[in-house]
Amino acid sequence: MATLQTLRNLRPPAMAALADPQQEEDFQRFLRRVDDISRLVQGLSSADTAVRDAAIAETDRRLGERQGSEQSAAAADRTVINTRDPASAKLVDQAALARCIGIMGNLCADAGIRVQMAECSECWQACLQLVDGCADVGTPRYRECVFAVLGLMMNLLLESNSVIQCLAVDISGRCMSLLRDEDGRIVTRAIGVLSRILAASSLAVEEAVKGGVVKKMIKFLKAGGQTTSSYAIKTLSICTRSSRQAQEEVVKSDKKFSVLLKLLDSENEMIVGNAAFCLGQCLVVPGAATSLLNSSVVMALLKHAGGDAARTSVQENAAIALGKLCVAEPRHVFQLRELNGMAILNSAMKYVHSS
Repeated sequence: MATLQTLRNLRPPAMAALADPQQEEDFQRFLRRVDDISRLVQGLSSADTAVRDAAIAETDRRLGERQGSEQSAAAADRTVINTRDPASAKLVDQAALARCIGIMGNLCADAGIRVQMAECSECWQACLQLVDGCADVGTPRYRECVFAVLGLMMNLLLESNSVIQCLAVDISGRCMSLLRDEDGRIVTRAIGVLSRILAASSLAVEEAVKGGVVKKMIKFLKAGGQTTSSYAIKTLSICTRSSRQAQEEVVKSDKKFSVLLKLLDSENEMIVGNAAFCLGQCLVVPGAATSLLNSSVVMALLKHAGGDAARTSVQENAAIALGKLCVAEPRHVFQLRELNGMAILNSAMKYVHSS
């Protein structure tokens, strides 16, 4: 866990939220009021109203609005965390809470601090308690806190450790429940957390698939939106990598792979790479490759397999999917020959045999 001395020694960009020396001085004094990061988060998420209000009030007093608040907000916007000033005095508590969480997210810019925070079970538990408490209330001002907490969790999930693995089912379960939220920003971030946490635990993948994650991701992919699509297709890729049920549900939910084929035309290489990977995983399902006859799939995969994308995973995933397609349904080879793509297919086979 991060020590006070470690926090006091922080320098930009880890202190990006503190736009001027006065704010930094206030924050250093504030740090001396808490033992460590987990105590701060625990205080803010405490079930004891008096404890929580005291933590919020102290934070708001130390980090109240100043002349440089616009600069501070601009700096915060460069991270995953996004905080907003209160619209009225009635919102000051929730705004202070969101601001505190935003500072925690900014601290994550320092790799050493992020590692220590991510290894702290109490910090994760506090984040989950905040999600539970804010979600139960469901008002706009509390949603800002949920939004900030999800951003903090996304930052922490840049790390991988045993604590995250142990809590993966709980974390993914909270995110699954947030997919029904009416705030699109929260839904997008919940999918973002899923796209990172599911990779940490096969059990979390299993539970998410049982909970209908595949149908939900297909629905969000149909709705569009590049950020949401990027997270959603990554989530599907993780699920189909290890779950036969997920593969079968993609085939069932995405008729003739219309959604995945559309994603293969995306200008975002990350989306294309994950779409090709997901498609390749699903082609092991009986009948899946046959359903793609007379479609544009061969041309799309051939374009990416022989292309010059900056991400080599795009070519590799497309080549693997192309090879699996022709193995599962040899009639696709005829179209491949027409497109003079046999050399690329032969090259792709080495990926198929090693995958």
